[in-house]
Amino acid sequence: MPQNQPLATGWIDLEDVDSDANDLRHRGRAKGAAVFARGEGICYANGEIVMTCTIGGPDRLGQIFAWRPDATDAGAGHSRGRGHLRLIAESKPDSLLRNADNIVLSPWGDLVICEDTARHCGVLGMRPDGQQYPIADNAWTKSELAGITFSPDGSILFLNIQNEGLTLAISGPWPKS
Repeated sequence: MPQNQPLATGWIDLEDVDSDANDLRHRGRAKGAAVFARGEGICYANGEIVMTCTIGGPDRLGQIFAWRPDATDAGAGHSRGRGHLRLIAESKPDSLLRNADNIVLSPWGDLVICEDTARHCGVLGMRPDGQQYPIADNAWTKSELAGITFSPDGSILFLNIQNEGLTLAISGPWPKS
């Protein structure tokens, strides 16, 4: 899928969505639904739903998508899935970002992303223009970083070190919004 080229979306109704057969993704795909590779992180950012696919893309190194609902179709409080989906980032072997996982919108308007990789688990930022930059690295353990969020006043970044069961509070200075 080409990066930053919106694709029109629509809703697909499926029966028996709580089936014990664990086949919802297969039935959805057969009806034309998009398939995402290990969707894990999701956040609302600037009018879009942003989601990560930890092993998406041809190199299986991760993708980040943004879906914007069609405002002209909001009708009864939802858009019936009509809108536009864009691929906003796709990791390659030389990318800074690998295996995007948890994601949050920062107070200054950039996306902040936890990685879930055997190489190392770090935290990266991604500007609206797609430029990526490192924020933190988990040099203490190979455990996944997760549960990323900011304090209500935007001054503290919280995240968890999954296997160790620790929550970290990281203070800036952060860029001004």
